[in-house]
Amino acid sequence: MTSHKTPEDAIAQATALMGNAKIMMIDDEPLNMEVLQVHLEAEGYNRFVSVSDSKLAVETIKADVPDVLLLDLVMPEVTGFDILREMRLDDDIKNVPVIVLTSSEDADTKLQALQLGATDFLSKPVDASELALRMRNTLSSRAYLKRMLSFDPLTDLPNRLSFTKELGTALESVQQSDSQAALLLFNINRFKAINDSLGPERGDEVLWAFSERLKSTFDNAPVDSQCQAGNALKTSIARVGGDRFGILMPIACVVSQKEGLTNLLNEFVEVLEKPFTVADQDIYLTVSIGVSTLSKLTASVENLINDAETAMLHAKGRRDTQYAFYAEQMDEKARELLSMENGMRTAVENGEIFLVFQPKVNVASGDIVGAEALVRWLHPEFGLISPVNFIPLAEDTGMIVSIGEWVLRESCRAAQEWRELGYDDFRIAVNVSIRQLHELDFIAIVQKALDDSGLPADSLIVELTENMIMENAETNIVKLQQLKNLGVKISIDDFGTGYSSLSYLQRFPLDQLKIDRSFIKEIKGVTDRMPIVKAVISLAHDLGLNVVAEGIETHHQLAHIKALRCEEYQGYYCSKPVPDVEFIQLLNEHSRKSA
Repeated sequence: MTSHKTPEDAIAQATALMGNAKIMMIDDEPLNMEVLQVHLEAEGYNRFVSVSDSKLAVETIKADVPDVLLLDLVMPEVTGFDILREMRLDDDIKNVPVIVLTSSEDADTKLQALQLGATDFLSKPVDASELALRMRNTLSSRAYLKRMLSFDPLTDLPNRLSFTKELGTALESVQQSDSQAALLLFNINRFKAINDSLGPERGDEVLWAFSERLKSTFDNAPVDSQCQAGNALKTSIARVGGDRFGILMPIACVVSQKEGLTNLLNEFVEVLEKPFTVADQDIYLTVSIGVSTLSKLTASVENLINDAETAMLHAKGRRDTQYAFYAEQMDEKARELLSMENGMRTAVENGEIFLVFQPKVNVASGDIVGAEALVRWLHPEFGLISPVNFIPLAEDTGMIVSIGEWVLRESCRAAQEWRELGYDDFRIAVNVSIRQLHELDFIAIVQKALDDSGLPADSLIVELTENMIMENAETNIVKLQQLKNLGVKISIDDFGTGYSSLSYLQRFPLDQLKIDRSFIKEIKGVTDRMPIVKAVISLAHDLGLNVVAEGIETHHQLAHIKALRCEEYQGYYCSKPVPDVEFIQLLNEHSRKSA
């Protein structure tokens, strides 16, 4: 999907704005400039600046920047070449288009002018028709270039450069008045996974559709008419990065200020609950939104953006909401997140990342038949960091790919060591994130982990969450089938907490369902009736899958799932997750009891 703006649109825009185009002429012969002006006035141009003293040329250009400069080359003291040379060294005027006026047909003269940045040539004496054509072409090109430099071609929204300039203008405005504004930064969560699985073209369709929903929500924000006249700021929506959007919104003109913004954000989050349909697939998006306030107290545009970034990071770390308003205490949390992110880059090689293993127990026999490998991080400054805190950070930064590869490799190695100790039927389960699954070389990484460790493929169980595989289901079916072709087993974790379609559930090449602990913990006694647990086990068996119950902590819970013919369980009733040394002790103890 591309922008709706075309070069033809730019030409139409240039024609419409001809009357406002500022034309500067520099020539030591005033009569030449008078002739040019007559020709151009006949075409509809009416804004002219004439400079006959070439010594004042650059100073005049900088003081009154034109849309087009008509420049004579041969002048006394300061030539057109000198002016071109000086213009291209000045950032403020180096991009002004210059049409050179010359009576010379010498190729070297034209080449030198081009090298110094001339845009086009006009031969003297000037032909009126040729002048009109070259002016129109130059203005059209300039209009199109300015649009390309200032607007995102996909969404037709202002880009980061343009938006930052607008924030600067807004800052100057609020410092001279009592008005305020809010900066809203939107980040689409896990967009890279969507882009990788669907491809860049489909990813662009998602971004365009997302921008349309942004505009439909915030362009029509409720306005307090009493304050509109006193606030020169207008709502502006921009695309400021690949999967990032920004909105500048005048707070004073939103009903009830913060309350009004909160209502708008809640409305947008609700709007996002409706899936985006791309290539006949339903795509569900979530966002992290950070809000900062632009007022007289704002030191700089950079501070404003940093505050919104900090709030957005805070929103990413929360599960109860998708947005956050900046507060000073967030800075400490942001610094902690930055420190964690930096530390995560070397955590594996520094030996800070390690594995623990929770036994998977056969319900009927009580034997340990496998384990789930779980990753932990012992940070040198923050101590033991919960996976709830560092796994989302690893996913957002992409470091989950390298960490996940290490977890997979070490899990296979450990499992094969235990099999070689005599536990021949031992299986290891490893959690895989959607980011890993969609890496182009993921299947090869799994195969290498199996080959290097010597672990049989059917002794590895890859666990994915229910919501994960339902997002972009069609693409995931293909990926999971490739995994299945290796001989690896596939398990759905946290089953029952997501939004699985039963028709899709039949199409996924699954081997196992895991009942989420939230259902198990409701079992208080043997006589309790748990219809969801019963239904999930029955559904799984009808689909030819075995079932693992998570979070088994009591004898009553174990008795309940045993009566329902659940095959395996995990939970503190057997053991909490433990390091490899303690896990082998558990294996040996259970082996002795069974003997």
